[in-house]
Amino acid sequence: MAGLFARYQKLTLPLGLWLFSLGLLSVQSWQKGRSHPSPFSRAVAEVMSFPQRCYGYAAEGMARTWNNYVYLVRIREQNVSLQKQLAFLEMENQILGEQAGEAERLRALLNFQKTIDLVSIPARIIGWDLSSYAQTMTINRGKEDGIIARQTAIAFQGLVGQVLDEPGRVMTRNSSVVLLITDPTSRVSVIVERTRDRGILEGMGRDDRMLLVYLPAEAALEKGDVVSTSGLGGVFPPGIKVGTVVKVESNPLFGSVQCEVKPSVDFAHLEQVLILTGPPKVQALDNNQAGTEKADVKHKD
Repeated sequence: MAGLFARYQKLTLPLGLWLFSLGLLSVQSWQKGRSHPSPFSRAVAEVMSFPQRCYGYAAEGMARTWNNYVYLVRIREQNVSLQKQLAFLEMENQILGEQAGEAERLRALLNFQKTIDLVSIPARIIGWDLSSYAQTMTINRGKEDGIIARQTAIAFQGLVGQVLDEPGRVMTRNSSVVLLITDPTSRVSVIVERTRDRGILEGMGRDDRMLLVYLPAEAALEKGDVVSTSGLGGVFPPGIKVGTVVKVESNPLFGSVQCEVKPSVDFAHLEQVLILTGPPKVQALDNNQAGTEKADVKHKD
C-alpha cells in the first residue's frame, strides 16, 4: 500500500485540487436556484480576498512610505536652499550696513572739513601698526594726491599725527605712513587752554594716554583741562584739540608739574582722517588772487 502511495504521490495534489473544484461546482450548482449566497461561498470568498487585501495594504503602505521619503528629500533640499539664501542675505545686509556706516562717517568728516580754515583732503586708513615701540597707520593717499612729509593728520575729534617719509616708512604714489601722537617718539608743542601754560606732549606707546611735561613750575593744572596745539615747532597748526588732562602729578626729576592726558581722538575706532595739505583757505585765496593779478600784468605788458 505504501509503495502504491509513493508511486502516485505526484498525482495527489492535482487530484485533490480537482476534487475540491468539483465539490465547489457542485455546491454552486445546488445553490443556483437560491437568492442568497451560501455560507460556504462566503467563506471561500473571504479566504480568497485575504491575499488581495494584504497585497492592497502592502502596496498602499509602500506607496505612502515612498511618497513621504520623496517629500522629505524635497523638503530637505528646499531647507538647504533657503539656508543658503538666508546666509547670502545676511552677508549682503552686513555689507550694506558697513557701507552705510562708512558713508555716514565720511559725510561727517566732509562736514567737519567745511568748518576748518585749512586746505585738506580726506583719507581712509588702510593699515595699522600699534606695537609698543611704534604707533603708526597707513592711509590711501600719497604723492599723486599732493601729500608730503610732515603734513598734519586730524580727525573731527582732534589731532591724529603727522605724515612721514623716511627709511622704513616710505611714502608711495598712493599711500603714506602717519606717525600718531601716541608714538613714543612723538613730541607735540601744546598749550593748556584754561591757564595758557605751554608744554610738550609725549607719546607713551598707548592709544589712551600721553604725558604732558616741561610745564612752568608755577603751572596749576586741573583734571579736565583741555590741551591744544600751540603752533610752535612749525609742524602742527595752532588751535587743534589734542586731549584732556586726566591726572596731575609732580615730576620727580624737575620738581614741576606733569600730567597724563587722554587723547581726544578714539584711535581704536578711527577709520578716516583729514590731511592738511596747504595754508589757511583765506591765505590760499589771496595767493591765487595775487598770482592772477601778476599774470594779468604780464599779459598787458
